[in-house]
Amino acid sequence: MSIGLHSLIGFGSAFGSPSGLHLAPLGSLILLALVVVVAAVVVPLILKQIGGGRPAAAANLPYRKKDYLLTAAERSFYEVLCSVLDGQLLVFTKVRLADLVYMPKGTANRQAHFNRIQSKHVDFVLCTRDKLSPVLVIELDDASHEEEARRDRDTFVDAALTAAGLPILHIPAQRSYVPAELVAAIQQKLQ
Repeated sequence: MSIGLHSLIGFGSAFGSPSGLHLAPLGSLILLALVVVVAAVVVPLILKQIGGGRPAAAANLPYRKKDYLLTAAERSFYEVLCSVLDGQLLVFTKVRLADLVYMPKGTANRQAHFNRIQSKHVDFVLCTRDKLSPVLVIELDDASHEEEARRDRDTFVDAALTAAGLPILHIPAQRSYVPAELVAAIQQKLQ
C-alpha cells in the first residue's frame, strides 16, 4: 500500500475548509518538524548576531585579535629583508622552533627535549621557494637580548639550531639597515 502526498496533505472542498486546504494528522507532524528544523537553524544565527558575531563559548574567553603581527622594529627589518632577497627566498616570521627541528625516533628523554623547544619561536626564517625548506634563521636582537634570561634562551636556541644543521644569524635591531651589509651577512651564513 502506497501513501502519497495527497493522503498526508489533503485538499479540502470549499465546504470543508475556508482555505480549501486542510492538513491530515501526519501532515501536521511534518509541518511541525519543518518549523522546528527552521527554528534550529535561524535562532542560533540570530543569537550569534546579538552576541557580537562570536559564538557563546568564545564570548566567555578573554582573547582578542592583535592589531599587528610584527613590532615596528620587526616590520622595518622585514621590509628591508624582503627587498634584498628579491623573491629568491621566502621570509616567514615568528616560526616555532618545534616546526624547524625534530628529534629522531628513539631519542632518549624525547619529551624533555621537546618541552625545551615547544614554546620558543624565532623571528625570521628564510626558506627555499620550491620546497619551503628552511635554510637560515634570523634573530633580530633588541635590548631584551641583553638580559641574562634572554641570553640563556638565545644560547640554547643557537645550540639547538646548530645541532640540527640550520644556521642562525643575529642582527642587532637598528633604525635603518644597509642592504649590502645585510646581503653579505646572509651570504656568509649560507656558504
